[in-house]
Amino acid sequence: MQEGEREEAGRGSASRASRRVQGLSPEETKSLDEVKREARKANAAKRKAAEEKKRLAAAEE
Repeated sequence: MQEGEREEAGRGSASRASRRVQGLSPEETKSLDEVKREARKANAAKRKAAEEKKRLAAAEE
């Protein structure tokens, strides 16, 4: 590895250890229940859109 490559390759955001070393608090995360609830809502919306698309396609035939 050439000199200076490490800094250029860098990561998008600071890792947990880096944040702790810098005196920053860890990033806020959602609870598992919130994540699951949002996923269910998103999947329901996708399912509803797909059903609507099928219904419209069937109506055109």
